[in-house]
Amino acid sequence: MQPRIKLPAYHKAGLTIIEVLVSIALLSVIVLVVLTPLTGFFGLTRQSNRQVSATQSAQRAMESLRGDWLNTARYDQNCLTNPAVLDGLNIEITALDVSSPTVPIGTLGKPGNCAAGAAVISQPPLKRVRITQTDAQGKLLADLTVVVDRR
Repeated sequence: MQPRIKLPAYHKAGLTIIEVLVSIALLSVIVLVVLTPLTGFFGLTRQSNRQVSATQSAQRAMESLRGDWLNTARYDQNCLTNPAVLDGLNIEITALDVSSPTVPIGTLGKPGNCAAGAAVISQPPLKRVRITQTDAQGKLLADLTVVVDRR
């Protein structure tokens, strides 16, 4: 029978450098797997916030326009009391025929300021208003279309 060799106390306790390196590598892989989807979620949240903000801005402009156009004179002048709500938005106003509201009969200009004594021109009884907003790269963020009836 061979005698057992007794190891010093410092050899019995603790981890080897290899064990520490392996545990760090495993921890790194786990952290990478967990954090990668989170960064994607943060990007989606930013995009969603931009779209919500753009849609709210377009809705504010649309409601301002519709509210102003409840007054027949403002509708006929194709104007807004606060045209600043359209800043940063693209607006397209199309005249529609009552008998076939899907067929446009002309394009009207962007609404201006409702100045006192502004010329009143004969306006069609229906107008299709489309308000859009795009980002710096040209990607569409918001697109609202409403048909406004003068009657």
